[in-house]
Amino acid sequence: MSAEQEKKLTVAQRHAGARLSTARQIAGEEAGQDAYLDAIRETPGMPDGDLPTGYHALRDHMGILRLRVGVRAGKSIATEQYHRGAMKIIRPHYLDDSGQVYYTLVLPGGGYLGGDDYHMNIAVDPEASLLLSGQAATKVYRTPGDYAQQDMNIILGENAVFEYIPDQLIMYRGASYRQHMQVNMHPSASFLTAEIITPGWSPEGSDFSYDECTVRTAVSFNGEIKVVDVFCVRPKDETTAGDQLLLREENTHIATLTAIDQRIDENMVKHIRDIMNTYVDTAPEPVICGVSSTPNVNGLSIRALGTRTEDLYGLIIAIASELRGLLRGQGKIVLRKY
Repeated sequence: MSAEQEKKLTVAQRHAGARLSTARQIAGEEAGQDAYLDAIRETPGMPDGDLPTGYHALRDHMGILRLRVGVRAGKSIATEQYHRGAMKIIRPHYLDDSGQVYYTLVLPGGGYLGGDDYHMNIAVDPEASLLLSGQAATKVYRTPGDYAQQDMNIILGENAVFEYIPDQLIMYRGASYRQHMQVNMHPSASFLTAEIITPGWSPEGSDFSYDECTVRTAVSFNGEIKVVDVFCVRPKDETTAGDQLLLREENTHIATLTAIDQRIDENMVKHIRDIMNTYVDTAPEPVICGVSSTPNVNGLSIRALGTRTEDLYGLIIAIASELRGLLRGQGKIVLRKY
């Protein structure tokens, strides 16, 4: 065998070994996911029905995070944690004496590109409480030919709490992004999620040069769909661009918040509306916002428009802080990033 033939054989063996290693890793991840779900099913107080497991794209995972939070000695802690690729969490913090654990999500890759898939599977056991945020803004760069996507599968047990308050999502020119959040919760659990969408820099100076930003949240009680909240912006779509421009007026930044808790009644929604009006009256720059009750289940949904990230982020923190104070007696949210 010549040296050239030996070289080609070595390269072929490496490629075969890499494929086998990848196959073993995927098989190991699937086995780990199966064990993760089996453990959840066997835990008393977790929701009934099918647990959210499916992904929306058959593409390689750029980042995977699996996290389960339980209670030990009066504090919420991670009882299972796994990550791979460009997604992980850093060490936990406890921001108050409630026992709630706070984790910061980190994306070492620096941003999302076309064809990227990121997957999170998070379970919060009965009586446990988790606050999840990001280390910095999530950036979606140009995605020619394919969109970037993030799937979040959330399972909440009896009296569990999950709050997801990331930093802003920055959409650059030519970017397409889709986020799917599936939540299966016990009726006594408490859930809150928020997003802020901001335009990234464009060489033309346009504020809406991205292609699409879709954020979909589906909430189930014991496997039965109760709420589906879809937020979609397609600035260049000929059929919707005119209507969306009319709704946005001169505003460039958009925020959305959804909270589900059986204790959120009409009086609490009215109180949150008063909090929002007070915030708008004192905000440095104009903010337009509205709140409504969610159908089929106790909760609320909020939309807000503005021209600066900090104004909308301040509104989100004010609302989330007020809700956690009313529902659980916790203080204002003051996030730590490190």
